Amino acid sequence: MYIDNSLVFSDAQAVTASAASTNSLDTSTALRNIGNGQPIYAVVFVHTTVAASGGASNVTFALQDSADNSSFADVLKGPAIAKATLVAGYRAFVVPLPPKLRRYLRINYTVDTNDLTAGKFNAFLTLDLDDNIAQASGFTV
Repeated sequence: MYIDNSLVFSDAQAVTASAASTNSLDTSTALRNIGNGQPIYAVVFVHTTVAASGGASNVTFALQDSADNSSFADVLKGPAIAKATLVAGYRAFVVPLPPKLRRYLRINYTVDTNDLTAGKFNAFLTLDLDDNIAQASGFTV
């Protein structure tokens, strides 16, 4: 999977409480000639395993857009994912960008129940979705 640095929302961003991605992307410049009819995906990976201050905690991921880079609204929102599932390398959120988005995009991280004491996320846009499905070894052809 190739990741263009100008299409990165979060690079090992520490999330302890609800927060927006470090970067918002201006689609008038960032996506100027990307895709050419191909789907573009917003992807969030767990960089560092999540831990909570006490008891259960969940994280919800959302793609948001804005006309002015100030007032953002959810466009696509995933389900709440339990902290136990959010281990390093886990692909937490993958969505194709829908049509007719407003100019600015970002990822929003919503933490519920208990704040996190650890957890970092990578989020970016890509054309090359890593969709490898592991198969059992030892098969013959």
